[in-house]
Amino acid sequence: MHAELDPVYSRLAARRLYRFSLAALVCVAAYFVYNSGGELTDTTLVGLLILGLASAPALGWALYQRPWFPVFEITCLTYVAFYAIPLLSNYNELIAYPESVNTQAGLLVVSFLAMANLGFAIMGKPASPPVWAAASLLPEGTNRYIPLGQTINTVYVYFYTFTTFIPHEFEGTFRALFFGLGTISTFILARQIGTRALSRQHTLLFILNLFIQVGLLFAQLYLIGGISLLALALVGYASSRRSLPWVPVLLVLPLIALLHLGKPDMRAVYWQSGKASPSLTELPAFFTEWVGYSLAPRDAKENNTIFERASLIQMLCLSVDRVPSLKPYMEGESYIDIPAQFVPRFLWPEKPSGLLSNIRLALYFNLVNLENATSVSIAFGIVAEAYINFGFVGVATLGLVMGMIFRRMSVLSQSAPIFSSLGILMILLTAWSFQIEQVMATWLGSLFQASVVCIGLPLAYRRFTVS
Repeated sequence: MHAELDPVYSRLAARRLYRFSLAALVCVAAYFVYNSGGELTDTTLVGLLILGLASAPALGWALYQRPWFPVFEITCLTYVAFYAIPLLSNYNELIAYPESVNTQAGLLVVSFLAMANLGFAIMGKPASPPVWAAASLLPEGTNRYIPLGQTINTVYVYFYTFTTFIPHEFEGTFRALFFGLGTISTFILARQIGTRALSRQHTLLFILNLFIQVGLLFAQLYLIGGISLLALALVGYASSRRSLPWVPVLLVLPLIALLHLGKPDMRAVYWQSGKASPSLTELPAFFTEWVGYSLAPRDAKENNTIFERASLIQMLCLSVDRVPSLKPYMEGESYIDIPAQFVPRFLWPEKPSGLLSNIRLALYFNLVNLENATSVSIAFGIVAEAYINFGFVGVATLGLVMGMIFRRMSVLSQSAPIFSSLGILMILLTAWSFQIEQVMATWLGSLFQASVVCIGLPLAYRRFTVS
């Protein structure tokens, strides 16, 4: 994929990545089997099935040295963290449901992944992409300005975090613009580091910008934003080099785990108690306080792992437990706001927010009061949403369609330049693959906004400047 950035890797590197990944998968599975005392309950077996189905596409990509960029493979891997690990580790919140409910919820994920793999496998090779989709949107020499794009995003994150300079009515537009710019810049620079095409000075600038952005995102007490940015950089590097940057990974993972432990205490202090958010000069003290909470002794029940905090399996169990025995299927009600997300807000100022779908689901299960419904966000995920609307058929159909779409996009884009419409779309899909906790309207709406900025504007520029 992408003529400007030919991946530099050997068969040996690809096989090494495959062997390591397979060994890691076997070790994880063996650990959970051992942790269960060797007793393979239905829940454990289903968790292992999710683990295998979610990992299989990435293993195949490494083993057979697939030429396309692994968006589908990365998307499937996220289901390990959000569903397999919490299910296998007997997440505390699952105790409230009978094992039969936990097993059925796990089987829904199995069916989703199985149908996604099937759709990806059976989708035939599409015709060549249209010229407009495969043509580079930006002039030659644009690569040298990519570090500037990442730096501009750093400035935006600073203003967003510490000032009220950006008017509220333009927050969504600016977020789409700068988040899209930062996503593309971070990903391309990470790939260039993987291919050793980036100078030492620009590599250091990349690390500095990434460090600042992640720190500012963490300072908002939402770890997922910073983790997604780090994951995007990791994917960009690993996909071009077909190996992992072990030193940074081994340094960053323990730090994230440490901050995760103290996050509830920090939120209690800064959100519930109303303590003012830190200024730029107060950040060292802020993170020192955070680490202090993380290292403080706490009840064992409070020590949920980072995977349990990220878990979506409990929402799927809630859905299985109540639908359709206590509540009927919604029959598409949470999807009705999707079409509106593709209408620009300047053409429809009163258009419904994509968050309304999440609110409808929360109200449907009486998880929030109508008075404060807009102030609380509950992560359901697209699998639970599909089940609530159409049951097992909805989950299986969504998986099949997703697999087919991703296969088509992967094959079409594998020889397209990175600055083409297809190349940029694949980068955006990579970033959005970490957002599976969102409902479909929110996911599609935010992706559309970023696509308009990152693809639509350059397309318009090319249309009116290139004869």
